Amino acid sequence: METLQITLFGHVSVVHPHANEPLKLPRSAQALLAYLLLHQHLAPRDVLMDVFWVNHPPDRARSSLTTALWRLRHLLEPDDVTPGTYLVTGSMGEVGFNWASNHFLDTKFFEQHICPLLRRPMAELCDHEIEQIEQVLTLYRGELLEGMYDDWALRERERFRSLYLNCLTRLMEFYADRKEFERGIALACEILRRDPMREEIHRALMRLYLDSGQRTLALSQYIQCRDLLSQELGVLPLPETIALYQQILASSQANVQRIAGQSNGPEIAQLLDELHLVRHSLIEAARALERINQTVSSLMNGDEAPPGYAGRRGR
Repeated sequence: METLQITLFGHVSVVHPHANEPLKLPRSAQALLAYLLLHQHLAPRDVLMDVFWVNHPPDRARSSLTTALWRLRHLLEPDDVTPGTYLVTGSMGEVGFNWASNHFLDTKFFEQHICPLLRRPMAELCDHEIEQIEQVLTLYRGELLEGMYDDWALRERERFRSLYLNCLTRLMEFYADRKEFERGIALACEILRRDPMREEIHRALMRLYLDSGQRTLALSQYIQCRDLLSQELGVLPLPETIALYQQILASSQANVQRIAGQSNGPEIAQLLDELHLVRHSLIEAARALERINQTVSSLMNGDEAPPGYAGRRGR
């Protein structure tokens, strides 16, 4: 039996079994179909009118809903498709998707396979289940319902975004435990690219850098985290983040002393210590230079200086 292919990650796409390309759904029909699919129950018409046409007079809202439903049904169920194959109507006029139809919905498949695995303790996950998580994550081709900004769409988008990031975090922890640092680092960077304010991921990335012998990158990650929190929220990192940073500094100094002891050359210890300090200073200077450049650019464009900028003031 042929399958109706529906994609909600990214932009809405519906490929009908009788067509070779996505249906050209009007904007109103896209939103209506997405709502019915994500709520997974028959929706009263009054509810749909309030969701999509709350600012319209009742008669106009009812007419707009009838038109949107007609267009959607006409596209999903053309003349050669039995009415009710994909859209069903309840005894009180409620409208919903026919879940008994032969269809594939990316968000439904995503939730059905990801949620049970996320509830499992990390120690119980096997390699096959980790591979399954990675395969399902490929469905997340973009944010849910890109281009739609209604409240219901934003709530659903954030829900799926949280599920996706939680999956990436689970994979990051798995590979960190296996000491597959390169894969763990890549996953941590991807999480921060999508949600840079997650301080616990900054700490995880610092540990991954430290455990893989990349102390300078671990220090740089702390600086990036600190500056981001200062610029965006006006706060310092959490005590555990600062403690981890101090631990990395201490381990760097201990490493210098160890090398010096092995080589019986105090001058080597001094040179390594100086090299470490110079690297750290360069990282700090690069961050400061970036902030100064942004401030100068803003001032030249007539904008206010960024929050928290403490530049010199004229007397």
